[in-house]
Amino acid sequence: MDLPAGLLPQPWLWLSWVIYGMATALAVIKAPWFRLRQSDSSNTFFGAIVTLLLLWLLNAGMLPGLGFHFLGITAACLMFGWEFAFLIVQLLHAILIIDGRGSWETLAINSLLLGALPAGVTHGMLRLSQQFLPRNYFVYIFINSFLAAITGMLLIGATIYWLMSVVHYNTSQLENIFLVFFMAAIPEGTLNGMVISILVIYKPGWVTTFRDRIYLASKSKK
Repeated sequence: MDLPAGLLPQPWLWLSWVIYGMATALAVIKAPWFRLRQSDSSNTFFGAIVTLLLLWLLNAGMLPGLGFHFLGITAACLMFGWEFAFLIVQLLHAILIIDGRGSWETLAINSLLLGALPAGVTHGMLRLSQQFLPRNYFVYIFINSFLAAITGMLLIGATIYWLMSVVHYNTSQLENIFLVFFMAAIPEGTLNGMVISILVIYKPGWVTTFRDRIYLASKSKK
């Protein structure tokens, strides 16, 4: 799902760098950096980066010029916030580019697609669920983790489909993109849902968007 260099026209890449710069500046300004000064939080943060890097290295071919790998960004967003999730994606892309698995030219567009988009979806669904849905464990896991990861993956697929159609990608292969992303969305949702389910039970302190007193209050009253 990483877009290779040379696939998009230069004006599109320039525009992506402008949007990327603004999104990165916002993330840097709003990120809760104080958490990284806490030893437990910093260890968890860097451990998550290593785990995601290993996950991203498991890259399978999808279409010529495009590869597929699990993201795990929904889990990262719920654990650290959308700001750090987006910054983590940038770091992962930089590491892969240094390793010869990408191009600096497409760092911006790929970071927006695989970082800002799924992190934004997760953050938005979290805020909406907190405002309009009951605050309990099952809503948090199903809506904010499982469904958010699926939605993010499908939106990435829809965006890539649109970009490929604009640049007149091979139409016979273009028809398979939605099917591939639909098939990838369910495992992505399952992976993120399982990770968050385990963490909120055994390590709730690692998930900064989860609060026992909020999501488990109804259970404790019983």
